[in-house]
Amino acid sequence: MTSASEPHPADPPSAPRTTSSLHGLSGLDPAAIGGGPLPLHVTGWAQSLDAGDRALRAALHDGAVGATGAHALGRAAALLGAAEAATVLAARSAHVLPAEADLTLTVVSALVPALVAEATSALDHPAAPQVSRVERLRGALTAQFPWLVHGFASEAVDGAGLAEAVRLGAPLPATVDAPGPDARPRGGCSPVQALPRLVGGDALDAAGAEVQGLARSLLAAGDELHRRMAELPTEPAGSPTGRELAAAYETLYAATACLTLWAAGVAVGPLWLRTALRALLVRLHRLLLEPPPVLDPYPAEELLAIALGAGARLLTFRTVDEISAQAEAA
Repeated sequence: MTSASEPHPADPPSAPRTTSSLHGLSGLDPAAIGGGPLPLHVTGWAQSLDAGDRALRAALHDGAVGATGAHALGRAAALLGAAEAATVLAARSAHVLPAEADLTLTVVSALVPALVAEATSALDHPAAPQVSRVERLRGALTAQFPWLVHGFASEAVDGAGLAEAVRLGAPLPATVDAPGPDARPRGGCSPVQALPRLVGGDALDAAGAEVQGLARSLLAAGDELHRRMAELPTEPAGSPTGRELAAAYETLYAATACLTLWAAGVAVGPLWLRTALRALLVRLHRLLLEPPPVLDPYPAEELLAIALGAGARLLTFRTVDEISAQAEAA
């Protein structure tokens, strides 16, 4: 934070500078919206993100953000940023981790509209949820729990494919083979299954104590999630249903995407990363029907709201560092 004697940023523009999510994705990875079946999914994800972007701009234009306040605005913006992190990672990994493409598309196609719906509702500008489609996708994901549990327990990771997935802007295959009707997620989901190794290594050393603590808490919640996924047929009454566990898995994927992209050196500001992980950890606990986690009182959400009010762009990875820079200077 700057002191009172240091210069302040220039007067903010009258409206936040935002950008089309689809345009942002195509700018990062032209091949990710090339031929084949993937573009239909990517276009749908981008349209959901653009709905969230419009709601965020409307909330900022309203000034008071209804009755939600700066904290809720910052949290909603963090959820939208997490949705984009998942979209960016999925758009690449579907190409370079083809054995996992069916799972990736299922997870992210349910996750993105769900996060956008939650964020926009908090902003008092709700986007219409795609409830029936999301529920169908979550039902399909529930059927794949045995493969996911096994892959997480064995920490099965396609390291080469995952490394390519986080090389934003690197060349990609022009098409993705459509998964067949009997496709199964061979090996599970590399980004999620790499989480224990990521949290246990030194890749997050530079992220700071709060991010490291949040990552450990997310991993602990992930362990509990997979235990419940394994025991789903025998879960007692009052436990999360299969679809709630599927939603929790989607949330874990989003958190993993945030951490993985940050560890790979993608330009994601530390303020946004902290806020996104805080929001996703709370969401994960809620879906597991557990008490909310005790979080550091550091006002990350309020600072993110200040940065957005000053005109920082959210839905573009190339510019998200502006959010942290402006918030820390505010």
